[in-house]
Amino acid sequence: MLYRRNRRVPGVEDEADVPLSPLIDCVFLLLIFFLVTTMLKRKETMIPITMPDSSSALSAEARDDTLIIGLSGDGAFLEPAGRDRFGALSYQGGTTLDQYLDRLARDIGPEVLLRPIRFDIARETPFQRTIDALDICKLRGFMNVSVKIRQPFEE
Repeated sequence: MLYRRNRRVPGVEDEADVPLSPLIDCVFLLLIFFLVTTMLKRKETMIPITMPDSSSALSAEARDDTLIIGLSGDGAFLEPAGRDRFGALSYQGGTTLDQYLDRLARDIGPEVLLRPIRFDIARETPFQRTIDALDICKLRGFMNVSVKIRQPFEE
């Protein structure tokens, strides 16, 4: 191969040489890449998966032992009074949260501490009232306490 330095010889055209060794390296790298990815693809299809059958998704009976307690917009405790004709919970006031939890402990017994409690709290309830209710439940020994925000209660 003839190299020329900044001199052009009249009448002689430069030959364009394409170096083949970098191209061969690229081809081998691509070949290795595709071989490795196809091997991984084959292993992914061999992972055993057991799909659940449709009978496991159906429950024989719906059992919900959650104790539901309400807090109104002004932070007053509301005791569940039953369900209306549409199935929605209705609430009534009158006692305090401490009195209600004492009555539950008397009626149900010590296993009441194992049951979950859900507070249905009106959207405009002061935040400190919610914290106070959660603190009372924690001091009493309830561990599974949750909060659900609801539209304002009609008392």
